[in-house]
Amino acid sequence: MQLILLHPEVAYRSCEDCKKYVYDHETGRKEEYPAGSGLPVLRLPGSLPPCHTGPSACAKVSPESKVELSERNQECYRHYLECRAVGSFPDDPVVRENAAVIRSIEDASVRIESRETLMSMAGVLGSRSSG
Repeated sequence: MQLILLHPEVAYRSCEDCKKYVYDHETGRKEEYPAGSGLPVLRLPGSLPPCHTGPSACAKVSPESKVELSERNQECYRHYLECRAVGSFPDDPVVRENAAVIRSIEDASVRIESRETLMSMAGVLGSRSSG
């Protein structure tokens, strides 16, 4: 689930689809040709998806890592978001347990994002003072 929170551009993309089509890695959308046509660009034979260009090129790491949410877990997360949006959760022990797990992942993701932002800022400030 951290993938959805920290890297939504790849979270819902299957690795199999990424091996077949070219994606804009910033937006997470399939490249189209001509632009806006709805016709996805097929990956050329021999061209590699981002996961094969370096260890940090894709948040999913590689197709072998199996970093994908199951359809059931995606439905659970959608339900959580819906309940949170209206401020009402069913009085159900499974829903409560799932909500607690999801909330802890959300909190951890916020901490990770904050840490990464601070480290980026420190790097920028450090490079300015040494230059």
